[in-house]
Amino acid sequence: MRGLRKLMVILSGNGPTSVVNRRRESAGQPRLLFRRPVPFGPQLHSPRRINALLAGLPSRNDYLEIGVFTGFTLQDVRAPHRVGVDPDPRFDITDLPRGVEFHTLESDSYFATLDPAARFDVAFIDGLHTYEQTYRDLINALAHVRDGVILLDDTVPDDELTAIPDQAESLAVRAAAGITGLRWHGDVWKVVVAISRLHPELSYRTITNRGNGQTVVWRTSPDEPVATPSPAELEAIGALTYAEVLADGLPDWFNPMDEDAAIRAALAGTSGRSR
Repeated sequence: MRGLRKLMVILSGNGPTSVVNRRRESAGQPRLLFRRPVPFGPQLHSPRRINALLAGLPSRNDYLEIGVFTGFTLQDVRAPHRVGVDPDPRFDITDLPRGVEFHTLESDSYFATLDPAARFDVAFIDGLHTYEQTYRDLINALAHVRDGVILLDDTVPDDELTAIPDQAESLAVRAAAGITGLRWHGDVWKVVVAISRLHPELSYRTITNRGNGQTVVWRTSPDEPVATPSPAELEAIGALTYAEVLADGLPDWFNPMDEDAAIRAALAGTSGRSR
């Protein structure tokens, strides 16, 4: 798999940047994003899904990513205009590929200053893995993704331990249990509960195969306003436990399905729209 990825990096014209990044890594310097998207491999599930969504939309120019970190997803998305938002990026933001715009901000600050007329075709939300922040990011993104699709990361935790909202606590408990690896999903799954219970104006499907669990969300009608739940309603969902909702597996109302079917459903739900 790694050999295939290296070959695709070279064939896509990113060989020189890859060489520079090896030197930068040795010198303790931040990496550069690749100049061109790499043809995705089966291990890179997020850009694969995002690119499939973009390819099927009437408009496919503008992409927003909340929570960029290392930039491996952002660099492989095939959109002429890519916007990344992260307060602590782990790559060189002073030398970005053409078409990439980056904001070193927390997502709340970014949305507070974003032009209300700004529109995106696809948004990927992968910031803080907490219910409260991810829900806020979703609502903020919906104001700018009226005819497209939003992809939520980490909506299907592996187990109760990866669903602990605090990352340090989650990893410590997993280590104490003899579980290796750094997987952490937080309680983002509660956002799907909120969509199901409080947002009839939204449609969604949850991807359960070929990589990390993610949920695609879109407006059932671009003209229908997004509901405004009460603080009490949101707090009630925040108080739910993993055992109450997920102990017996993923409920049917998560709308679980394979990746291709979920993408087809999202594209069918947004077909015929134009911004």
